Amino acid sequence: VSNTVSKRIPFSDHINKNIFEIHQKANLILMENFFKPLPLREFLCKLKDKHYGNTDFYVFIEKEIELLKASRASGTISNYYKLINTMKEWKPTLSFEEITLEYIKHFHNHEIEAGNQLSTIYKKHANFKFLIGLAADKEMIVKNPYEKFEIKKSIKAQNNDILTEDELRKLQKTYDEKKYKDGKQEVLREFLFSCYTSLSFAEFDNVTYGDLKPVTLKNGEKKELYHLLCNERQKTSVMYK
Repeated sequence: VSNTVSKRIPFSDHINKNIFEIHQKANLILMENFFKPLPLREFLCKLKDKHYGNTDFYVFIEKEIELLKASRASGTISNYYKLINTMKEWKPTLSFEEITLEYIKHFHNHEIEAGNQLSTIYKKHANFKFLIGLAADKEMIVKNPYEKFEIKKSIKAQNNDILTEDELRKLQKTYDEKKYKDGKQEVLREFLFSCYTSLSFAEFDNVTYGDLKPVTLKNGEKKELYHLLCNERQKTSVMYK
């Protein structure tokens, strides 16, 4: 008996993968309790517990991200969760054994096919490498496959067009005169905010009133207190004010 469903069944690959993982988890529970077998009720309880054994990378890493909240900026934590949620849409479950160099290359190609820019893709790679490193530190995975995958830090801009000061003034005037309504006006407002602060949409989209920090600045001989936005840059994790 193969213990798998026929290829003719819809979603057979996904179903067979789940069967394999449950079978693997059941064997793990049996071996861990080999000398003192568990009652059936307790065995089934452990088998149904998705946290038992941490066989799924997503289950493991989401618990690790929660622990990082005490030491990482909210924007960084948000990026980790966005990455994991994006990967879940592409691959709903991910066992530790599947995290190989080939898997990373497959993920890279998938991101390109999805139309993402290389700078965005390599940022995802950097975050994924860090998260896999957490698993490697706790010996959930033998070694980090990113040791053999280059993450390019400098990507040539894919759009070199920039606004002139006159063009920016025209956009500001358009906004002040409220020539657009509803959604278009809101998009223009956010675009201008990005131009004036140099923050990307991903960065200022996460800004809250809690990010306004009191900062003392010198103005000649005087010192004045201002409330400035303070957080981490998404791509470099460098603090900005």
